[in-house]
Amino acid sequence: MDGLRSDASTRDGAHGESGGGRRRGMPLPFFLVKYFVYILLGAFLMAGAVVSSLIVAVDSGMLYPANYASIQSEAMIGSIEARGTVEADDIPSCYRWGAFDQQGRLVEGDFDARSKALADDVAQQGDEGAVAYSSPFSSPVYAVSAALENGGVCVLVYDFNPDFVSKAWRDAFPDPQGALLLVGLALFVAMVALIAVRASRMLKCKLSPLVDAAQRIGRRELDFAIERGNVRETNDILDAVDDMRSSLKRSLEAQWHAEEVQRTALSSLAHDLKTPLTIVRGNADLLLESPLSDEQRCYASYIHDGACDLHICIDKIITAARVCTWEHADAYDESARSLYGRVVAEARALAQSCDGRLIAGPFPQVSFDAWMTVCDDTVQAVMNLVDNAFSYGGAAKRVRISCRFEESGMRDDAAPNRRDVASYEPSEFCFTIIVDDEGPGFSPAMLAHGAQRFYRGDSARPMDGHHGLGLFIAQERIDAIGGRLVLENTDHGARTRIVLPCRMGSKETTAPQAAC
Repeated sequence: MDGLRSDASTRDGAHGESGGGRRRGMPLPFFLVKYFVYILLGAFLMAGAVVSSLIVAVDSGMLYPANYASIQSEAMIGSIEARGTVEADDIPSCYRWGAFDQQGRLVEGDFDARSKALADDVAQQGDEGAVAYSSPFSSPVYAVSAALENGGVCVLVYDFNPDFVSKAWRDAFPDPQGALLLVGLALFVAMVALIAVRASRMLKCKLSPLVDAAQRIGRRELDFAIERGNVRETNDILDAVDDMRSSLKRSLEAQWHAEEVQRTALSSLAHDLKTPLTIVRGNADLLLESPLSDEQRCYASYIHDGACDLHICIDKIITAARVCTWEHADAYDESARSLYGRVVAEARALAQSCDGRLIAGPFPQVSFDAWMTVCDDTVQAVMNLVDNAFSYGGAAKRVRISCRFEESGMRDDAAPNRRDVASYEPSEFCFTIIVDDEGPGFSPAMLAHGAQRFYRGDSARPMDGHHGLGLFIAQERIDAIGGRLVLENTDHGARTRIVLPCRMGSKETTAPQAAC
C-alpha cells in the first residue's frame, strides 16, 4: 500500500501541476458532422447511380425516354385515324391502348385496371387529356383518342415514366423508374445503417476509457492513469472522472490509515491487557492450589473463570481487528476434494475437544477435478460454523457436515444432480459446504442479523466464550474469496452453508471465475 500511495501521490502532483495543459481534443459536433457528410455524399451517389442507370438504359435502347409517349402522341393519333384501324403491333409499349365500338364496349387492347377506368371515361365522354394519379409519388397519367373507320374509338393511355421497349418486359417487370428508386432507397437505408454502426463503434471506442476508468474505480483500483482521446467532451468527462479518482484515492487512503491506526491501537491494547490477565490467572491458579476454605476457594474459582473468559474475549478482539485485512491475504487454488478433507479433519478434532459427535458425509462421486480460490482462513471460517453448531445445536452435540456441487442460482431445495454436472460450463456451478445441527434453529432476528459484528441474538445469554463474532468472521473470510454465507433452518435444526465459486479442469489451465 505504501508503494501505491507514493506512486499515486507523484502522479497526482504531476497531474495538478499540468492541469492547465490537459488534452482538449476536437468538439463532439465535428466528430458527428463527419458522419453526416458521409450520409450526404451517399445520398448524392445513390441519386446519381439511379439517374445514370436510367440514362444508360435509354441510350442502349432498352427503355423509352420518359417523355417519348407525350411527344409521339399526336403522330400516333394521326397515323391511326389515317388507317382507320388499329393493330397491337402498331402501338409502342409506352402506350396502353384499347379499341371501343360505337356502343362504348371494349373490343380489344392491353389495358391494365388503372388505364381501363380512364379509357372508359374518355371513350364515353371524350375528355381527352384527362389526368389520374396512381399514387402521390407517380407521374400523372394522360389519355388521348383517335376515331376509327367503323365509328369506334381507339384510346391511348400514357404517363411520363420510362418504359421498356419490349412489351413482354413491360408486362413481366415493374415500372423501371420506380424499381430503381426503390433499390436506391434500400441501398441508401443500408448505407445509413452501416454508417450508424460505424459511428456507434467509434463513439464507443472514444468512451471506452471512461468505461474502463469507472470499472477500475468500482474495483477500488485507484493507481492508474486515464487515457485521453481526441474528443473534447469525452476528455472533459475523463478529466472529471480523474479528479474523482484522485479525491476518492485520497479519501480512501485517509480512511485506510485511520483504520490501520485503530487496528494497531486495538491490538496493542489487547496485548497489553493479556499481561495483567496472565498475572491474575496465574495467582488464581496458585490460590486454588493453596489450602483455602470453601468460601475462599469459591471466590478464587470465580476469579480464575473470569480471567479465562476475558482472555478468550481478548483473543476474539485481536481476531476481529484482523478482519478488514483478510481481503488482501494471499489466495491460492485448491481442489474441492482437498478442501473438504481438511475441513472434515479439523471438524473431527474440534468434536473431540468438546465431547461432541461429528457425522461427515462423503465427497460427491464426480468424474472431474473442481478447483476454487481459497486462503489460509477458509477452513477456519468453516470451523467457526462447526463451533457454533456444537455450542448451540442442542444437548446431544451432534453435528453433520456435508458437501455438494450445485448449479449457480439453483433453488436451495433443488436436487444437486438435476442435470449432469460434467456438462456444466466452468462458471455455472459452485461447491457448497453444509453444516447442520439438531438445535432449535435460528430465530428470525438471527437469520436477519446473525452475521453482523458482535450480534449474539439473546443478550441475556451467559458468557460462554462466544462474543457474536463467529458468523461475522466466517462471512468476512468467505466474502474475501468471492463466496457467500447462507443461514437457514431445516426440519431438524439450524443450517449454515458456505457457497464457493468452482471451476472444472486442472489447476494450471483454469482461471478464477466470478462468484455465484
